[in-house]
Amino acid sequence: MKFKITGIAAACLAMATSAGAQDIDLPDVIAWSAYDTGSAGHAHSIAIGNMMRSKYGSTVRVLPGRNDVSRMTPLKNGTVDYCLCGIASYFAAEGVFLFAAPEWGPQPIRAVLQAVGDYGLGVAVAADAGIETIADLKGKRVARAVSSPAIDNNMEGLLAFGDLTWDDVETVEFSGYVNSLKGILENRVDAAFALTTTTVNYQIESSPRGLKWLETPADQDEAWQRYTSVTPFVTPHMVSVGPAIDPDSPLPMALYPYPILVTETDQNTSEVRNIVAALDAGFDDYKDAAPGANAYAIDRQILSWVMPWSDGSVAYFKEKGLWTPEAQANQDKLVERQEVLLQAWNAFVDGAPEGEEEFAAAWMEARAAALEEAGHEVFFR
Repeated sequence: MKFKITGIAAACLAMATSAGAQDIDLPDVIAWSAYDTGSAGHAHSIAIGNMMRSKYGSTVRVLPGRNDVSRMTPLKNGTVDYCLCGIASYFAAEGVFLFAAPEWGPQPIRAVLQAVGDYGLGVAVAADAGIETIADLKGKRVARAVSSPAIDNNMEGLLAFGDLTWDDVETVEFSGYVNSLKGILENRVDAAFALTTTTVNYQIESSPRGLKWLETPADQDEAWQRYTSVTPFVTPHMVSVGPAIDPDSPLPMALYPYPILVTETDQNTSEVRNIVAALDAGFDDYKDAAPGANAYAIDRQILSWVMPWSDGSVAYFKEKGLWTPEAQANQDKLVERQEVLLQAWNAFVDGAPEGEEEFAAAWMEARAAALEEAGHEVFFR
């Protein structure tokens, strides 16, 4: 699976003050859930909220959540209309991992706007471990975050890039993401999955072990096919931000949008269009107000990704001349995929097993069968 980050033509840049872009009418209050206080996502929400209030008189009410479920639940039950979420919103749309449960199932999630930053993701290794490539991880100590399927899935995909599986490495289990990285500091592991900007990485870099990043060059086609067959939401990226990375010599690694502002399929199209238009027109007012807030630029959006766009977002992309036939074909495919998943879920739940593990296993089988029958790729078996 290939992704393309759209470029914006010079002619479009000159249209920043188009009449359509200035026709912005926002609700008095916009409610969304976001990451907890102190996180980058929460800081982005505050920066965007300040812009919305000063420029448009609209208040963004932010409901912080400590984990994926606590951020997604208010969107599901209608307490908020939007969620500034992570990749868990995609897992919810697919009905996998934590969302392969009776109270969840595939959710009608649509992207509103993505944050596509300069950070990256990949394998952080101790510089003293003698590891140069992902293939060199064979037989090495690699962290597993047992309570976080998303972290585990990312690491499994990276192992696949090196034509490895969990069986090829010595796994060491940790309770979560940050602790898995601390395992490098404590010399309990040699490698772990990481976002390049995570604070612990700076500690690893300055420790006696040191820090090194393993590269995933975009021109290694077969390796990337293996990678995205496990982790379909990643895309090649030149990474310039993070410890042990020279901004003047970016490293070929990977990326997925984070955070992602999402809503549900039935959210008012005009409202979504106006929110995207406001985030674009007011970009200069918030892009430097929080670290990484420049990632919401309209010309950074990955239009052909793994999550369908809200119709309101599509309307604005068309106004800006960004929407392409490729993006429309991808949108149509993803909208159909969501319908296949929803129909499969509705057919499955009535006679589903009662036990938690039995329910999840049976759903994943039914899900795979429905996707295969409809001609869609099956991820997360």
